[in-house]
Amino acid sequence: MNPTSGLTTRAFYALRGVGYGAYYRLARANYERRLVSRRNRTPAGTFRCYDPLNRHGDDAMLAELDARCGPTATVFDIGANVGIYALALAADRPGRRIVAFEPGPAVVDRLRTNVRLNGLEDRIDVHGCGIGDESAERPFYVSTYPELSAFDRAGASRWEASVAAVRPVPVRRLDDLAADLPEPDAIKVDVEGAAPAVIRGARETLERHEPVLFVEIHEDGLEGDAPRETRAALEAAGYEGQEREGYWRCERTV
Repeated sequence: MNPTSGLTTRAFYALRGVGYGAYYRLARANYERRLVSRRNRTPAGTFRCYDPLNRHGDDAMLAELDARCGPTATVFDIGANVGIYALALAADRPGRRIVAFEPGPAVVDRLRTNVRLNGLEDRIDVHGCGIGDESAERPFYVSTYPELSAFDRAGASRWEASVAAVRPVPVRRLDDLAADLPEPDAIKVDVEGAAPAVIRGARETLERHEPVLFVEIHEDGLEGDAPRETRAALEAAGYEGQEREGYWRCERTV
C-alpha cells in the first residue's frame, strides 16, 4: 500500500468528520433556539425548515414519488427524519395527507417543529415510533450524526460517527396500526437497512391496499445484505421492484 495514499485517505476522513460534526452542531443549535428558518426547495414542493442547508433539492426518489401520487393521495413516510419528504409532499398539495413515522426521540421533535413552522399539523400526522416486523420496545442507537441513528449499532457508527446514547423506543408492525390509519396510496421507506422488517410487518396492509412502495436501499456499513433481504420480503408480499439509482420503486404484481 502506498503510504502517501493512506495518509491522504485518513486526512480526507478526518476533514469529513470535522465538517459533518460542525454541520450537526449548527443544526442542533438552530433547532434549539429557533434562530433561522430557511426556504427549502425540492422537486415536490417548497417549505420552511430549520435545517441549515437546502435538503433534497434534486432528490430523484422524491420527484418520482410526487409525480406518482395524486393531489389527494395518502402517503406513509416511514423513516421521516426531520420531515423533508413529508413537508415537500404536503406543502403545495392541500388535499394530500401524510402519515410520518420517526423513531429518533430528538429527531421526531425536530420533525414536529418543522410541521408546526409550516402550519401543516392538519395534513401531516406524526408518530414517534419505529416500524418493523414485531410490536415491541427496542434499543435505539442515537448517532452523533443524527440521520444515521438506527436500531443497530453498526448503522449508527458509519462514516466518522459514533453512538452518543442508547434509548428504548417503541416499534410497531404497520399491520397492528392499520385500524387507526387511513388507507395508503404510497409508502416511502428509508430506514437505514431495516426495510425487510418494515415490509414483513406490513404484509396485510400491502395485500389489502396495494400501495406503491418507494424504498431507499442502504448498503454502506450496514449489517447483513439489505438489498437481497429487501427483495425477498417484497417477493413474499407479491411486489416487484424497479431499480433506480439508490432506491427502488415497487408495485404489487399478484
